[in-house]
Amino acid sequence: MEKIITIDLLGEEFKFRAADDDVAPEVIADFLMKELKAVESGLPAHVKKTNKLALIVLAALNIARQNIELKKGQQQFAASVAGRANRIEQLIDATD
Repeated sequence: MEKIITIDLLGEEFKFRAADDDVAPEVIADFLMKELKAVESGLPAHVKKTNKLALIVLAALNIARQNIELKKGQQQFAASVAGRANRIEQLIDATD
């Protein structure tokens, strides 16, 4: 069952649909809010007040970077496991 979540980003309300899966929609919203606060904390006060869209875009870019880094790490891990599995298979075949 889909769930509609409302979050407040810099004084603007946004609604999104969350699919019924393993990740609670509130967890997704909290993650975004934490990333937005992290971006805000690194910027001067006048930027925070004048360009809300820039803050949200920076948070989205940070999340995208994290996602790409995780995928790259996952691919490297999978390649490492495949290489080790092949090596084990070669060792088993050599002992036969």
